[in-house]
Amino acid sequence: MSWKGRYLCRLLTRVPVRSLLSLVLAALLAFAFGALTVLRGIYGEAYRNVDVRGVFYGGLPYTAAQKLEKSGLVRDPGYEYINRDCEIEYHGGTLYFVSHIRYLAQAEVDWLEGWDEAAFDSSDEQVCVMSAGSALMMGFSLGDPVRVEETGYTSALARELDKWQTDEDWNETLVVRDQRRPRMQLVGLIQSDEYDNTLYIPVTAWKHFYWISNQLTLDLAEYSLTDYHRAEEFREYAKEVLSHVQNIVKLELDTSYADRIYNIHRLIETLYPLTIGAALLLGGILPGLTVLHVSREISILRALGVKTGACTGLYVMAQILCAFVGLALGFLLVLLIQRPDPGTIVRLFGLYIAAHLAACAAGSGIFAWLCARKHVLAQLQSKE
Repeated sequence: MSWKGRYLCRLLTRVPVRSLLSLVLAALLAFAFGALTVLRGIYGEAYRNVDVRGVFYGGLPYTAAQKLEKSGLVRDPGYEYINRDCEIEYHGGTLYFVSHIRYLAQAEVDWLEGWDEAAFDSSDEQVCVMSAGSALMMGFSLGDPVRVEETGYTSALARELDKWQTDEDWNETLVVRDQRRPRMQLVGLIQSDEYDNTLYIPVTAWKHFYWISNQLTLDLAEYSLTDYHRAEEFREYAKEVLSHVQNIVKLELDTSYADRIYNIHRLIETLYPLTIGAALLLGGILPGLTVLHVSREISILRALGVKTGACTGLYVMAQILCAFVGLALGFLLVLLIQRPDPGTIVRLFGLYIAAHLAACAAGSGIFAWLCARKHVLAQLQSKE
């Protein structure tokens, strides 16, 4: 090992407290940068993915809901309409017109071959889903036709046709009924033993049930905004659409949670460059002050004939080694405590390490050079 290597080892170990301070400083600065970087990523992702939902209550016409859906301001529409004034195979029941079966079905669904959740949600055919318990009580299985009609419709039809006095009249009434109220195919069974006599129907198939209403009026319509910043634009657009609706429809659009996330995100974005600047400034000045503190050692080297560049290089290398070890320890603590995805932070950590080492080299190098270029006698007479 050359004398430079031996002297460097001596420089790092002769006063271990001094080297330890330089190492701890770099570790603290690296940890602060890493923790803030991870926090910045968390809130940046949370801000971009925050779900702001607009919910309409009070009877929004389905045509108006479709207009809102196509505005380009929203995504993931959810619709619900409930009709309790109906019969399912002569039993009083409830019809749920839904856009997403998974939101109402509280268990897994067994599907008829060729069907799944996506196909059901988007279907405009006469299909339905019911609980396995209800199907068992009524004797239904997947693929069976299910009859649905308004409460008392068959009796009212018999009176309308004046065919209720004999069995033959009644059979003719049933034929007419089945023509006017065709049956639906059971394509899904919810894995539930509960008997609730409820049928779930895709809202896109409502036109097959025009007898319920000439125009479907939704009990609930909700959307997720495509852009949180366009909440006010969507509110104004909704007012324009609702101005042509006779019903009193209430819009609930709460952005308070998104506002808090966004304000924190903005604060972090403001502090982030300031934190980096302060960390690099400290990472450059403090190693330089450490070198300045040992100026007499530099004067001794100069008195022994060591050139200015060699003296400067030795003390810069010592500070860089301490800083590098400290940076590695600081980032290791961030990975162990915060547990971020390494792929998202490696580039930023690498850039900061390079910038910190450059600042450390510049700061310690300037101070070491200033000390080394002084007259040897002046250096030996100076106090640390």
